[in-house]
Amino acid sequence: MQRLVHSLSELKDKKIAIVGLGKSGISLVKLLSTLGVKVIVNDKKNENEIYKDLGHLSDRVYKVFGGGHPPEAFNEAQLVVVSPGVPISTPSIVSAVYNGIPVIGEIELSWEILNILKPDIKIIGITGSNGKSTTSTLTYEFLKKDGKKVVLAGNIGFPMAEVVYEIYNKEIDIDYLVLELSSFQLEGIKNFKVHSAAILNITPDHMDRYSGMKEYIEAKAKIFQNQGGDDFLILNMDDKNTVSSIEYLRNIYLKKGKLPHILYFSRFQKVYGAFLEKDAIRFHLREELSEDIKKEMENTVLPVNSFKIKGVHNIENIMAASLLAFSVGCTADSIKEVVREFPGLPHRMELVREIDGVSYINDSKGTNVDAVAKSLESFSGNVILIAGGRDKDGDFTTLKEVVQKKVKAMILIGEASQKIAKALGEVVNHYFEKDMKSAVIKAKELAQRGDIVLLSPGCASFDMFRNFEHRGEVFKEIVNSL
Repeated sequence: MQRLVHSLSELKDKKIAIVGLGKSGISLVKLLSTLGVKVIVNDKKNENEIYKDLGHLSDRVYKVFGGGHPPEAFNEAQLVVVSPGVPISTPSIVSAVYNGIPVIGEIELSWEILNILKPDIKIIGITGSNGKSTTSTLTYEFLKKDGKKVVLAGNIGFPMAEVVYEIYNKEIDIDYLVLELSSFQLEGIKNFKVHSAAILNITPDHMDRYSGMKEYIEAKAKIFQNQGGDDFLILNMDDKNTVSSIEYLRNIYLKKGKLPHILYFSRFQKVYGAFLEKDAIRFHLREELSEDIKKEMENTVLPVNSFKIKGVHNIENIMAASLLAFSVGCTADSIKEVVREFPGLPHRMELVREIDGVSYINDSKGTNVDAVAKSLESFSGNVILIAGGRDKDGDFTTLKEVVQKKVKAMILIGEASQKIAKALGEVVNHYFEKDMKSAVIKAKELAQRGDIVLLSPGCASFDMFRNFEHRGEVFKEIVNSL
């Protein structure tokens, strides 16, 4: 695939349309206008709202189109850059492609520019349906503890375009970039390449955007499509959809050449990579790895009881992050020190408070069915589950077995409450509540000493809250007021 940007000078006066003015869109406006691009902004908001969001950047914009994505927004565009929240299948964007206008995502364009500014930066990319933020943050912390000049960006923190802008302006100097990457971001890549990639898991999510699991798996698998023989790919051996992505990998490399180094992680079997044995993470090496990497991995043991963060999903996250860190030369000592200290991220299995022997856990980031399953697996039982929100076409019937074993009562809120009740109502007592406050109060009434009240919604938050963070904060405020 031929690159779209060969030099920064060719961007001057080029007309580039940015579709979607979220965080990544605003960062792109800032970066591209600094490089002399004639920026066209398009968003579903009206023009007044767009100018308000642009603030002082308004003067740098060539044209603005609001109120949707009309075809005329792209009439002058020589390149269209689509933000993650806007599907590439949007009719006017499909028309742009048909008319010969290149369409890419923010990650791709940011990488093209970064590759001109500082091509030797090693990029570490992490994707998956669940665990991306924790694994990305852990990887970043491992590298930082090891003394490496590293930044964390992408789907967490701030956009890749913002990093590139700061490098261009000599505000930062880095050698490593850790990127959390969603399937939406990966849809728009062409040449983007990572040195080390990880797919943590691929479970049904965003089925309201994809035609089926095959399309979703292929979007995730794009993270490794440009890797070569000196790169690293980390895969979850316990996840059948992740393993199936290897077929996509082989199809690519039948045409391309040498596969990257592939390492696995597993909680259930010994694999080349990281595995769980006798309540500790251990490592099994491939011969082709460099002596420096093998030296650090071969004698490393990470006892689970030394981890500050708890839960079976976090064992997997630590495995993946450790392999990524080893792949770029981190020492075992740095990894051991971080896992002893890392407290986890807000809204991911976060202990809010214990009241009368009852623990209240905020797992608001549990926005799909598999996330709920992993959270429930972390407890021995006696869970009062608060779930519901805006459905993402999830199959809640897959939770029957774990709910029957672990959950003593279920409290349902939001648009999906009836769907969840239909799927799981036969296996557990359930209650409908109108909002988070009444749900927490009901949970307190039902809970006895030794129980767990767990907010793990299995749904998006947008029917009742701004985002999952807002939902988690509301839950915490209510619990802390009890």
